[in-house]
Amino acid sequence: MPNQILSLKWCSAIVALGLAAAVEGRAQDTIQIGPLKPLQTLPSLGPAIPPTSVLPKSGLPGGLVPPAGQPPAAAASPQLPGAAPSAGMVPPPTITSGSTLTPGATLGAGGTLTTPPTLTPGAALTPPVNLTPGSTVMPGSAALPGSALTPPPTLTPGSTLAPASPLTPASVPTPPPATSASAPAAPPPLPTSSSVVITGPIAQTYLYIEPYQTRFEALFDAASVLAWLSPDVPLPESLTPEQQKQISEKVAAQAGDWCSLSTGDQALAVPQPLVTVIKGLPGNTLPMKEGETLALNQALVGLMWEFATPPGPDELNVTWKGWFKGISKLPVRVFFGPQTETGEIHAAIKNYRWRNLGRMTRPAPLVAVPQITRPAPVRVPMGGIVWVLGGLVFYIYLKIKDHKLPGGSLPYFAVWLLGGVLMSQLLIVPYHPKSATPTVTQVAEAQQIVSPLLRNVYRAFDHHVESDVYDVLARSVDGELLRKLYLETIQALTLDGREGTRVTIAEFAVTVDKVEKNPQGPGFVADCNWNARGIVGHWGHSHPRVNIYNARVTITPVKDEWKLTGLEVQEVRRL
Repeated sequence: MPNQILSLKWCSAIVALGLAAAVEGRAQDTIQIGPLKPLQTLPSLGPAIPPTSVLPKSGLPGGLVPPAGQPPAAAASPQLPGAAPSAGMVPPPTITSGSTLTPGATLGAGGTLTTPPTLTPGAALTPPVNLTPGSTVMPGSAALPGSALTPPPTLTPGSTLAPASPLTPASVPTPPPATSASAPAAPPPLPTSSSVVITGPIAQTYLYIEPYQTRFEALFDAASVLAWLSPDVPLPESLTPEQQKQISEKVAAQAGDWCSLSTGDQALAVPQPLVTVIKGLPGNTLPMKEGETLALNQALVGLMWEFATPPGPDELNVTWKGWFKGISKLPVRVFFGPQTETGEIHAAIKNYRWRNLGRMTRPAPLVAVPQITRPAPVRVPMGGIVWVLGGLVFYIYLKIKDHKLPGGSLPYFAVWLLGGVLMSQLLIVPYHPKSATPTVTQVAEAQQIVSPLLRNVYRAFDHHVESDVYDVLARSVDGELLRKLYLETIQALTLDGREGTRVTIAEFAVTVDKVEKNPQGPGFVADCNWNARGIVGHWGHSHPRVNIYNARVTITPVKDEWKLTGLEVQEVRRL
């Protein structure tokens, strides 16, 4: 019985040794095992192999990648040398009693234990291992190249050994990507910004309702307009300045009656449309340089009609007749004051109606022109003076001729005095004594005169008919300055570019810094600065405009009113 137990233990030791040798054959050529104690089992040598460990490929043909579908444990199970792939493990050879295993012993072909001639670099040398009866070697005990083996810990009888850690497959380096042959350079895209690329047909209209003017704008993509103008001509990739001019002229010649406007039942005169080629998208137009060639997929054609309307219309009716192929409705966005609303014009109805409903108030009246304060006229009773003088002349005549008054002199004097009182109320002539023009020397006094005059100048340009603008300007400006101021203010309030849209002033403030007497006549000269802030909307978006002026103005009396007769702008800043 003891011999059978001893034989079984020896067989277990040999099997474990065979497994270790098989794994070592894959990972390393040698193995070192520490001293074994009787009736004890050995744990795996050292800690578990880190997952990131990489083994040399010299002992792992093809790498350690397990076959597809096979679990890692099965893939890592070693086979003894000489065993058939399908036969599994073969019984270990028998080792006679007294055999000694040296460190790094491996199992060779035929079951013969051999000792390799070299040791693994960095492995610690330990004494030979003597297998005593009952000793067992843990399968899978293997050393990595360059690692030092330490003696295994001492285990008490009955301890359970954990299975050896599986080996991590070697990392396969990824080959560098192949360099593809250089493709021919593609032509650069036409647009300079992808945010303004037109990808399809565009049709959009805007209705701007302002005091004394209503403006209707329509935007179409240039490709649709060109297809409508010349359906048999291929579309160009870009539009030169000459082509842009030709498009504007052709469209303006045919679009004169496309838009009409009426206030209630009263039809308004239809102006000539302004047509221009625009860069961008509705609500996102971009400025263009003079002579710029525009890509077709960035080009819009804009049409604008400006109608003179009452300051606060109750109702507006827009009629549209310019329909392109494929367009059955036009979106309309209405701007009035700080408010906005949307609508549509359908091809079947061709009309859009906007109602005020009290949402847009009339503009405030003009500020009163400052008056010159003069002393009150003297009331001269010319009728009483003539009556008294006539009575005196008649009395002197009687005395000279020595005539007697019938009834005495007393009734005569009574009638004379009564007639003088009555005649004094019948003919009164006012007399204005000659007085000098009031002298303005204080900044506060000049501020009260200059501020309303300049404010009325800007309010005059709320009107869009030239004659109306001149009429309002003439209330505050006089002389040669009237024409000059009209032209300069028109230029200052007109938006840069080819649209010709005018800024509507919403805020105005003026400050007088210095006052002095006018060296060329009556009145005064004031150094002042003012700022005018306004907003102009066109093509679906708005532009704020703030102008700051530093100027020297001359104010003179004209028919008992203060008027602006001189303006010398010293500095202009546009924000």
